Amino acid sequence: MKKKWIFILIGSVACLGVLGFVGNSAATQYFRDRYAPNTWIDGVYCTGRTVEDVNQEMVSKLEIPEVVVVDANGQEYSYNLKNASLSYDYSEALTRSLNGQKTNGWMAEAGSTTVIDPGDAVISFAEEKVSEWWNGLPIVKAEEAQPILEMKYDDGGGYELTSTLDGHLEVNKGLSELVSAISNGTNAVNLKNADCYYDYEMTDSQKDTFDTWRELKSMEKCGLIYDMGAEQIQFDESTMSKLIAKDEKGNPLKDENGQYYYDLEAADEMIAELCERYHTYGKDRELQTSRESGDVVIVPGGNFGTEIDVKAEQEYFREVLSDKMLRVLKSSHVPKYLHETLVRGLDDIGGTYIEVDMTEQTIYFYKDGELLVTSGVVTGNLRTKHGTPEGVFCIQGKYKNRILRGPGYASFVRRWMPVYKGIGLHDANWRKKSEFGGETYKRNGSHGCVNMPDETTDIIFEQAEIGTPVLIFK
Repeated sequence: MKKKWIFILIGSVACLGVLGFVGNSAATQYFRDRYAPNTWIDGVYCTGRTVEDVNQEMVSKLEIPEVVVVDANGQEYSYNLKNASLSYDYSEALTRSLNGQKTNGWMAEAGSTTVIDPGDAVISFAEEKVSEWWNGLPIVKAEEAQPILEMKYDDGGGYELTSTLDGHLEVNKGLSELVSAISNGTNAVNLKNADCYYDYEMTDSQKDTFDTWRELKSMEKCGLIYDMGAEQIQFDESTMSKLIAKDEKGNPLKDENGQYYYDLEAADEMIAELCERYHTYGKDRELQTSRESGDVVIVPGGNFGTEIDVKAEQEYFREVLSDKMLRVLKSSHVPKYLHETLVRGLDDIGGTYIEVDMTEQTIYFYKDGELLVTSGVVTGNLRTKHGTPEGVFCIQGKYKNRILRGPGYASFVRRWMPVYKGIGLHDANWRKKSEFGGETYKRNGSHGCVNMPDETTDIIFEQAEIGTPVLIFK
């Protein structure tokens, strides 16, 4: 009986061994082209699955990207790689990982979880589609134009150089970089960083043009600033370029020594025009009066205003043009005046001046834009034809305690401020206060001067400088 159980036990063990052998053989055969138990690749559970099956799931999770090309100016150009039929395939990398499991045997992997790096996918795409898109880019099409280097004259900016010699795209290299980036999964190409640009060398003719332009630009440089008081006139490149001698087409001319030169007659004309802009001496002035109505009147020219010595300035400017060191040296030049005012500039009256309104028999004194005095006056006697002359004058002197003499009179005044010939501003203590500002001038006016009350005279005498404008009008 005992031997019987021994035989049964031995038989059972033998059967289990045979079954185990058969089961292992079957499992080995099953996992021959499938992943072992507990295998994960890039988040995909792979146990018992083939390479083809795992590849399909991994690829299905991927999105087809856009490739971006960045040019030298930072402009971006995007292309969706779906248009180039881009695809991914992990089969090669997956096969390598599966073969690694075969080497170890499926049972060696059965007791633990295995996480495998999928490796790089093989990227495929239609290069001809990428090339077609590349060749249509504006930066590529721009390379079809021939590079140029040209000089032209612009009346507002002087001689300008137009050059397209620098910064050209090496088209084939750029395309090669693009294809390489897509193949490597980079999907971005910076053409400047990839050294895809180059410069053309100048031809002999272009070198001559460049040298000419450089010489003319040197002639356009000038550091001279005309100090006109309120305005500073800069002789910039645009201004100087107008003085370079040219033919009727604007091409620069050379002298008998083969040198470019300045048109001195044009320079004289330019200086004359500058002086004329500031020429106000003896010219009529438009004045918005201090009347309540704010009337605007035209005051006839008198002995006040600015006049520049044109000939002296033309000679000076010719000297500047003839001496390069003097020309390029930054310097401020105050013109020589034949007649100069206290305030220099286009507005040479400024904020300090005197108005004498003969219609309203009123004097106004402004200092630095502030009205200091408003007072009645008595002007020239109309009945005796001693009317006060209209005009833009100025205080020519300031005197105390003078006797003013004329035919049939000798009058003592404490303050005397002549403005034009024998006409001036002064006190008139022989007059009653009620006489100032009325119609006294029509029957008992002055001999032509502007009579003022003592207090008005004193303020103006103390506050107004010699040279202060005096505008007398009706």
